[in-house]
Amino acid sequence: MEVKAQVQNIAKLKDYFFAVPDYQREYVWKVDDQVEQFLVDIDNEFEPGTKEQSSYFIGSIIIVKNGEKYDVIDGQQRLTTIVLTMCAFRDLLKPLTLEDKQRKYLQTISEWLSTFDLESDEVQLRLDLQYEESKDFLSTLIQGQTYKGEMSASIRKMRGAYERIRRELTDYLQEGAEALTEFSRYFLTKIDLVVIESENLSGALKIFETINQRGAGLNAMDLVKNLLFSKAKDAEFTKIKEKWKELTDHLQKAGEDDKPLRFLRYFLMARYHDGTLREDDIYKWIISPAGKTALNYEEKPYALAMELEKVARRYAELVQATGLLKDGGTFPEVTRIGYINKYRSRQHLILLLALDNSASTTAVNYLASQIESFFFFSNSLGIQAKYNERLFAQWAASLRGLRDEAAIADAVQTTILPYLLGKLAQFKEVFLNIRHSAYEPGYRLRFVLGQMENTLLAKAHMPLKGLALLGDLQVEHILPQKPKNGIIPVTYAATPGEYGNLVHRMGNVTLLEGLINQAVNNFNDLEGSWFAQKQTEYAKSSLLSTNLLDHTYLVGKNTAVNRIKTDYGFDFDSWSPEHIKSRQALLLTLAMETWKINGKRLDQVTARDGQAVTSSAVIA
Repeated sequence: MEVKAQVQNIAKLKDYFFAVPDYQREYVWKVDDQVEQFLVDIDNEFEPGTKEQSSYFIGSIIIVKNGEKYDVIDGQQRLTTIVLTMCAFRDLLKPLTLEDKQRKYLQTISEWLSTFDLESDEVQLRLDLQYEESKDFLSTLIQGQTYKGEMSASIRKMRGAYERIRRELTDYLQEGAEALTEFSRYFLTKIDLVVIESENLSGALKIFETINQRGAGLNAMDLVKNLLFSKAKDAEFTKIKEKWKELTDHLQKAGEDDKPLRFLRYFLMARYHDGTLREDDIYKWIISPAGKTALNYEEKPYALAMELEKVARRYAELVQATGLLKDGGTFPEVTRIGYINKYRSRQHLILLLALDNSASTTAVNYLASQIESFFFFSNSLGIQAKYNERLFAQWAASLRGLRDEAAIADAVQTTILPYLLGKLAQFKEVFLNIRHSAYEPGYRLRFVLGQMENTLLAKAHMPLKGLALLGDLQVEHILPQKPKNGIIPVTYAATPGEYGNLVHRMGNVTLLEGLINQAVNNFNDLEGSWFAQKQTEYAKSSLLSTNLLDHTYLVGKNTAVNRIKTDYGFDFDSWSPEHIKSRQALLLTLAMETWKINGKRLDQVTARDGQAVTSSAVIA
């Protein structure tokens, strides 16, 4: 059986035209899972402004030549996502006024996606999805056309992936066309795949089976295991083997037994290595003089095996807590991190794993609460994840071995607190104009609004809302998204674009039960008494923050609710651009009271509390 295997960057895939046969599985990658991880992994490797970028390997594809095209036997999910990314690059660059070099990038990307074949007199697409569920969506997208066909589950996933990727690339475009073309150059030239070509289908399937059953070689985790056995005394062999089995079981519970390098990387960054550590450099550091000294595996290999197992147990618990998406877990504050920073996020584990293995759940939850506050401010500012990882790698050293709240609070005082204080003025300016899309996906936006709701409830001495209830609520746009007959009075906005900006401001959204939301959707005649009609329905909600949008809403006399209404300025007798601005300022106050550091509002920290500002490094 003849097999060819070549490492190719994405640019060199232009030498192939791929087809996914109709018997293959449809596109199944989820936006908030595999697509998100695809983007995070690449973004973490890319270093803006760096002339010599390191290459990043993202896997393999198995192909078989079939006429003028190559059938994709394995890797179509990854390949389809690459094509979606190239489409997003093209669609963002095409409308811009570009310099000569930038136009060449656009031309290269366009020619990569498709070429016109003179012999066949047809456009040849880089990737042809032949399974029924695709229904020509990708071919339409590649050709820059609007898809008007039926929406299968696969197409919905592809469209969602494209939109998510486009939003990610838009973040680069905000810094200018040059920033986007720089990232496109990295994507084209530094992202590598192994292209495995088999002479026939049966051979390709055998390769596929072998790779998936046996793995593609040793990784750093395998090498560490072998290293421990090589240093162990005969009496320790069985004990290390047992510990390694327990470690693997923990990672299996975390869903990462087949990809253990993130755990090993975070273990080292949290507890031993100073600064960030790339996966490719893990084993190199472990066997370096610094690694040997820090880990002491040459003298005590079993001790390192025991520590790895204990930390893996905590790691699995924290991973499960992050993705719980409901109340009732052992680490509720960690679960809330899953909402504020996405339930697939893992970066916070760098800080949490730095604590002593004997740290109580109360101590872990305390630190997690501070991290939740950090992520609220960081995400509001749109700071990229890779910068947070650098911060966490730096801050982990201050948390190593801590086990009680007082010591953790002291460490937070010299790390998280000064960093956020340095960002406070910028945060206030950003938040007063922020759009609710800054808190996508939807569960994060509901969580942010829900946490503010709970702040009001706590002040009113009323029961708090749980995560399950918040998940069932809908986001209501107070100023309606679709005015009746498209009529927008000039008192609201001079243009549809200006109106759209108002509608999507954070100050214009609230949480609402589904049934009530259905009712208020009908109140969209901006020339009538639409807001008064909505207020009547808002008063029926179980949410205090929504009730208070009705300026007549009161509870008894001289009650906590009435005082809250007065103190915060809930007095909306009508709804206008000024009222949206006013409510946005109100939400800013609520945000400051909701996400505190060591129990204090950032804007009320005293000079003594913030004395570490000048001495603490500020990154990003």
